[in-house]
Amino acid sequence: MAMNRWMTAACAAAMASAGCTKSEVDPEATITLTGKVLKEDKQPLANTLLHINRSTNSECIFSFFGGIDWKSVKTSADGSFTQELLGDDTRSGSLARCFELQVPGGGANSYLYAQFLIQSENVQLPTLQQWSGTPSAVAAADGASVSFKDISATQDGVTGEHVLHVETKSSGSVWTVTSAHSPVLLNDDLLEDAADLEAYVSVYRKVEGSKASFTIYNQGETVALPRRSRVPASRGASCTYAGAPATCPLTDGNLSSGASFQQDVREVVIQLPKPKVLRKAVLRNLGMSLTPSELVLEGSSDGTQWVGLANLLEGTNAVRTFIEVPLSNPAPLSHVRLRATSPNSDFRLYWLSELSLFE
Repeated sequence: MAMNRWMTAACAAAMASAGCTKSEVDPEATITLTGKVLKEDKQPLANTLLHINRSTNSECIFSFFGGIDWKSVKTSADGSFTQELLGDDTRSGSLARCFELQVPGGGANSYLYAQFLIQSENVQLPTLQQWSGTPSAVAAADGASVSFKDISATQDGVTGEHVLHVETKSSGSVWTVTSAHSPVLLNDDLLEDAADLEAYVSVYRKVEGSKASFTIYNQGETVALPRRSRVPASRGASCTYAGAPATCPLTDGNLSSGASFQQDVREVVIQLPKPKVLRKAVLRNLGMSLTPSELVLEGSSDGTQWVGLANLLEGTNAVRTFIEVPLSNPAPLSHVRLRATSPNSDFRLYWLSELSLFE
């Protein structure tokens, strides 16, 4: 009982931004989940094991709260499945738990899941269908072009935001393009000379059912990107911030791994080997503890007098994880500073994988 009270309090305190949902299910009730899964060609996904994850509360965060691979259910010959639960299985104290039904994909690295809360005795999931995106990539004059098939090409009436993801095969995310439409051009400044880059497209959508709202996510197949050769002017430049190592991790060409900043870091300075007239900056995997009141790039020819180069908030309070921004200062610069300000004493820069500057 004490643990349930602690979970409720922790959810209310730590997850207030997203909220916690009170369960409407009787703990003694029998809950029946039903649904159907199709292949991309609309044939049944027969005799296939589906995995069910269960969160500790209403948030669909399974790695932190546990519940990975909580149960499994197998589809029948027509792709349908049924799973019975107890009402108590769906609750954590007075809170409704989040569930995630995982479906294997039909192609390389593709998959599908549906997330939902259970608030009634009978839960009918929307028909779930595999999707690969059928991606392809070719070299272009400036970068690479990625083509794919919209999810509506194989799933009638289905719409959702398509997001193109670029990552390295070994370590992680390099770039994303939201609201993507085929074909997508990734210019050479975004790809640099990185090896083993690949791309995939994902689609995220909400489906409303009877007493249930379903979040459905399809991730398509990956496709290898042609290697490009652009090297930024900042490659190998030194950087200064509290706790910075001797070799700067923000200019080393490793686009997905970088720096995790210590407490109170609010600015990072890149010092170029020699002054350059800069035309563009690219920031990857930018993260911070809170939203700043100001987030800017500034330049200097001596490291003491600074001029503004770009406002990274674009007139809003939204902080973008991936930023490509033009720089128009006509004078050669030897230093570029990323600077954030906030009235909140707990604010700090949290993470940045690469800050690339181009002539």
